[in-house]
Amino acid sequence: MLLFYPVARGNIEDISLKSSTQMLKKPVWENLFKFPENTPLHSFEFYADSAFQRSFTFEPKASRLRSSETGGAQLILQGPEGPKTLHSTLLDPSSFSELLRGHRTPNYPTVFTRCTEPNGKSWDRAREIEQACRRILLDLGNVSDFRARYEEITKHFLFANSDTKLEEGQEALARFSVEFLATKGEQSRRFKIQRGRTDIESFVSELEQTLMTREHLDKALQHPWPSPKGRLAILWSPSCVAKLLLHFIQHFEFLSRTHESFEHLKGAFPQLSFQVIDNWKQQNRVDVEGRPRRETLLIDGSTPAVIFNEQVPGFSRRSSSRDFPITAPWEPALFGKERDSNIFAQLGNGISIRELEVLSFHVSSGLITLRISEAALVHQGIEGEFIEPVTWELPLLDLLSSFKLFSDSSIPHPLAWAQQGQELFVEVTSSAALSSALEFPGTVPLAHYW
Repeated sequence: MLLFYPVARGNIEDISLKSSTQMLKKPVWENLFKFPENTPLHSFEFYADSAFQRSFTFEPKASRLRSSETGGAQLILQGPEGPKTLHSTLLDPSSFSELLRGHRTPNYPTVFTRCTEPNGKSWDRAREIEQACRRILLDLGNVSDFRARYEEITKHFLFANSDTKLEEGQEALARFSVEFLATKGEQSRRFKIQRGRTDIESFVSELEQTLMTREHLDKALQHPWPSPKGRLAILWSPSCVAKLLLHFIQHFEFLSRTHESFEHLKGAFPQLSFQVIDNWKQQNRVDVEGRPRRETLLIDGSTPAVIFNEQVPGFSRRSSSRDFPITAPWEPALFGKERDSNIFAQLGNGISIRELEVLSFHVSSGLITLRISEAALVHQGIEGEFIEPVTWELPLLDLLSSFKLFSDSSIPHPLAWAQQGQELFVEVTSSAALSSALEFPGTVPLAHYW
């Protein structure tokens, strides 16, 4: 995929600022772009953002609540002498006026107004998180070294260039992680659970429902059984499906950049039983280059759709004003064509995979290596004993094409998207998926259990 930049980038220059509290808001930024008719600039590109972060750390004997704010701007000028890129970690009118001297005489405002902080609901949410942590502790029972962290980030950004008017967008993210050591008899195990949402309001109210229950903890603390070996049905949890799907979107997009790889993928692309649509909730109006975001079909059956095209509208993202835009999805969602309200009953005998880690992926061969860290045997549609961890290598396309049936409920999962030194969070909405038969690399024959 190619991004079109209206201005060539030059060397980045840092600006030393006088104030740490002066930030921009939209009405003032609009004045910045009222250039005189005799301006010597050929074109310009402007991006600015301001972000507020709240973090709450909970331990049984102490809690800490912190807040911070960051912001900055990037201004790219294309003049007679070539491009020049200016960067500021904070915004001060005198600093930009000084740097623009010689390029033009701007109709420049003399006062910037600090962005309005989010309302006090974040503090109320911190108290809700503390109460939730105490209920979790009480429910889990015999655990120690309990530590939880809640974080929410809201970011507002503005973009304009010579061809577009000033556009405004926003991002939001809430993340929660909890770590603890659980003990039962002679068995002990350390757990780390992570959850997140871009919808902050609903995330806190639903948080406890998504965490580990006492029943699940008791099963996880039992001595794991040997893993079965052979072809068997596998149920993948929504979080596992989300990780696999995002890995597919990220790595196979790279192959689409050459004609040879594109033609190979079109020929090898399997029949998939699901659609993938990005930006399906339409929470943000524009991307970081001011282009309208709209619902975009990424995958539909056997068609790789626009994921392999050279231009994808509304996919431009960036970590901060210091970074340049990259291509990345916002909120891709999987929609299975065949769904069932009781997918465990459809599984029958097999295994249920709850958690996995992607260890490696080879683009040339299409092989992905997974560590199945948490899985359980399933007997006649009922989940039973946990099995030992397994490392598994198989073709990613074969794995995705094995999904035949999906649960009728879905869950969002914010996952990390790392590219060109930037880390973004992409919220992948997915449901549980059932693979009818895959060769599982266990240690004991299937007849050992069924």
